[in-house]
Amino acid sequence: MDDENASCAHNSEEDAQVSLLDLPVEIFLHICSFLKASTLVHSLSLVCKQFYLILKDDSLWKARINRMWPDASYPLLRPAKPDKLFWKLSCVAIEKQRAIWGEKECSMKQINSHSCGSTVDALLLMHDGTAYIAGARDRSLIYRNFAYKGTIGYKESITNIGSAHNGWIWDLTTIDNTIYSCSWDQSIKSWLLSNIGLVQQKTYKMNASGALLCMSSCPEQSLFATGSYLRTVFIFDSRSGEKPIRQYRPHGGAVIKLAMNSEYILSASEDKTVSVWDQRAGRIMKYITIPGEAFPMCMNMQQDCVCIGDSVAKLHVLNPKKDFELVNSYSTGHTKGITGVHLTHGNLITSSTDGTVRISSPTDPPKPMATLCSSFGEIARMDYQNGILAISGSEIVVYESRCVQ
Repeated sequence: MDDENASCAHNSEEDAQVSLLDLPVEIFLHICSFLKASTLVHSLSLVCKQFYLILKDDSLWKARINRMWPDASYPLLRPAKPDKLFWKLSCVAIEKQRAIWGEKECSMKQINSHSCGSTVDALLLMHDGTAYIAGARDRSLIYRNFAYKGTIGYKESITNIGSAHNGWIWDLTTIDNTIYSCSWDQSIKSWLLSNIGLVQQKTYKMNASGALLCMSSCPEQSLFATGSYLRTVFIFDSRSGEKPIRQYRPHGGAVIKLAMNSEYILSASEDKTVSVWDQRAGRIMKYITIPGEAFPMCMNMQQDCVCIGDSVAKLHVLNPKKDFELVNSYSTGHTKGITGVHLTHGNLITSSTDGTVRISSPTDPPKPMATLCSSFGEIARMDYQNGILAISGSEIVVYESRCVQ
């Protein structure tokens, strides 16, 4: 009899067991609030259909982001048509960046540095941040690969071409494994990145004189462009010869920065304006005047947002979906001109000649998260790719954020 009662009690206890599936949604979500967004998105939501249906609700992720910055709106500029994963993946990216930059002082891990004989004005990360190419005022072109090789550390290879140009190298761009450099010597050179290093291919000469100050490319169309001190923008087809397929003069001052995609070319000038060239129509679509007495120094163009940094440390945001309307301008905390800007789902990164890199939230308005001070003073150029941050001036320093938690 005692055995029978014990058996019945045991069965009753088994029947009384409660799983997560039995919990009210409110309690389940309260438990989820203690877990990382990456755990919810990449693990818990894949356990069963019920978890997936609960966690696919955008309002959950919007509320979670809003709790991080209750007095700011995310994102910096709302996308015209967010995809189904936008809010989920944005939350994952934001939480990762907040974990990295949670301390008052930056704790990124330095993984590479290179002392240069002169200022490096051209810097470009490549291959998901495992390599960079740089151009200096001493006319040298440097390619450095520091691909991570697991437990054996970073295996490096470096190519240094001492006299790549006959003048300062001002900017770089790439199409696949071909690198294009422009210089004060009024020429563009193309370099094939091969197993033996950089091999020069072509030299492009302009019809008009004047130093070439900036470059950008559209790999999807095999096009690249350069802007000159004498106010002209030249467009090239990498599949054709050494002459430009089109040129136009959009400014009354030197063209100091370019950004392009398959539809538009944006050019920034010392005349305090940004011009928008419509590639399909073959004409200038619009001019945007930078507020105040500043001139634009750097640009980051994405499908739903264009960020422009100026000479008095202000950040300006344009909306490509509304004819590149100037939406807002923000103070960045920098004390001098902004030399680089990069916007991601998880952060907003700006560099300056004041010798700092500032990491902010990608919100309206941006909120400060951390400040990184360079060891060499003024930062001439910055690039960011796949969790890798590179800055240049009298030195080139590369940091990695992926290993910092």
